[in-house]
Amino acid sequence: MKAAMKKVSLLAGMVSCCAMLSGCLTHWFVDSTTRLQVENGTSQTIVEIGIVSEDGSAYRIWIQDTIPAGEKSRVYEADWVGTFTMQIKTTESSYRFDNIELEGGSEYMVLTDSTDGLHYRFR
Repeated sequence: MKAAMKKVSLLAGMVSCCAMLSGCLTHWFVDSTTRLQVENGTSQTIVEIGIVSEDGSAYRIWIQDTIPAGEKSRVYEADWVGTFTMQIKTTESSYRFDNIELEGGSEYMVLTDSTDGLHYRFR
């Protein structure tokens, strides 16, 4: 009887471990959210980053935090997967970037100064 209980307990433990692990493994292949960290390599202070709707009529704030020049933001997570227009507001101006591709998972964006405003790249 004790041997049968040990086998059932072992089987239940293995099944629960597999169930938990399969949930974790799906995040390796399918991410429905994007985690974004921003490095401010500009000479300006960033005060807000948001997503603009396709027709330009709506705006949703993603990061409402002050990111001083030369600093990094903390990581922000949101349900943004796809191609978007991103708006970045600084203490001096506002910039829009069209066709930003967010594929889900972790993204690290580096912003730098350029002759025509700001430039971004993902690392």
